[in-house]
Amino acid sequence: MSLRLRLTLWYTALLAGLLLLIMVMAVSRVGSNVRANIDSELKRKGDQVVRLLELTVPSSPLSSLIVPALNAVSEPEIYVQVQDQTRRSIHRSNNLGGVLIQFPESYFKQAMNGTAGYYNVTWVRPDDVRVYFAPVTFGGEVIATVQIARSLAPEQTILRELSESLFWIIAIALIGGGAIGYALAGIALRPIDEATATALAITRTGRLDRRVPISSTRNDEVGRLISTFNEMLDRLEELFDKQRRFSGDISHELRSPLTAILGNIRLLKRADAIPPEERVEMQKEIETEAERMNHLISDLLLLAQADADPVIIQKPVELDTLLLEVYRQTLRRVDDAIEVRLLHEDQAVVLGDAERLRQMLVNLINNAIQYTAPGGRVELSLERKADQAQITVNDTGQGIAPEDIPFIFDRFYRTDKARSRAAGGTGLGLSIVKWVVDAHDGEIDVESEPGKGTTFRVRLPLANASTAERKRRDLARA
Repeated sequence: MSLRLRLTLWYTALLAGLLLLIMVMAVSRVGSNVRANIDSELKRKGDQVVRLLELTVPSSPLSSLIVPALNAVSEPEIYVQVQDQTRRSIHRSNNLGGVLIQFPESYFKQAMNGTAGYYNVTWVRPDDVRVYFAPVTFGGEVIATVQIARSLAPEQTILRELSESLFWIIAIALIGGGAIGYALAGIALRPIDEATATALAITRTGRLDRRVPISSTRNDEVGRLISTFNEMLDRLEELFDKQRRFSGDISHELRSPLTAILGNIRLLKRADAIPPEERVEMQKEIETEAERMNHLISDLLLLAQADADPVIIQKPVELDTLLLEVYRQTLRRVDDAIEVRLLHEDQAVVLGDAERLRQMLVNLINNAIQYTAPGGRVELSLERKADQAQITVNDTGQGIAPEDIPFIFDRFYRTDKARSRAAGGTGLGLSIVKWVVDAHDGEIDVESEPGKGTTFRVRLPLANASTAERKRRDLARA
């Protein structure tokens, strides 16, 4: 059963329940008012007969008073019957004919005890006659009972016709409401059908550029669902594009060192008269390319682990000490052609993984050195700013073009492919930096001007930062 049909059935069932409840309440209320009016009328006429009889009993025999008393309430639809203490019928109205108004024993005893009341009797249909009875007293003694009856057939017919009319009105309303509800459900669910068709088309064709059409003014639940679905498709298309580029890039990155290694090995096998110095140079090139492949594979494994399990060990790390160690190691392996300086170093403790933070610093510094020409300068600093530690890596290198900045953290993205590959880069260093920063709830931004240099700023929350501040930063990033 389709969702459209289920919704229609649920709405129709709910509407039916409400309409039936209204019908029952309306018929019940009308019937109650009708009975109340009839009871009031019977009581008024019955009490009138009783008062006339009680007022004239002292001067005349009871039997001689019946006719004038009955004439006072004489109406075609009103039936009157008077019985004495022995239940003998003293008088009955002419419209009764040969019919006797039944007087159940329990109600007769109630009347003889001086209490009036009502009851129903059956003539043609069940309970189709309403009877009011009242005692006639004289000298504190009940000497007779008066019964005033009226047929309920006209009112029962009206109520029955009212019920039938309401029933057919409800039936027509349910049919019409169900049809309209089915049509409206189809209109409301049409975007979902279109989303399903789009998803099916994407599955069959592999085209992620398709989107579900949706009005920009539609802000209901279905509209938000389709908007979210389209956003998911945007994200999937972006991820698939990155995956395709990643696959092509990694193939290219691995092919280059493999080609160099295989070419040198073939030359070493075929050329017996290679001079020793050339042989040593070829062996050195093989070793360099193998190390580059090893570095590339290690970075790929690290990013794969990050994608599978991005959890970072949370331990206190003295960031100033770590930066000082990386700075000293950099001085030992960098020639004097590039100046590396540590400008500012505040004490700062953060929660995180020391090895991953070290790798982040090394990659940032290596990236700065790689793109700085001889005679240039790389500057490092660590500053405490409120509840954050800010690491700044500034260089006077070639800079980054504005159109390249949004993509520099993508895997294998290079602004200068030939130069960075020749320098031994893998194209994964900044991707690892971005992952480490994100995993430590930090932020990173870049400022660069082509020909003048680049500045990377990394902000990490201090270990004593309050929970409220952490949540505020998380919300701001979201």
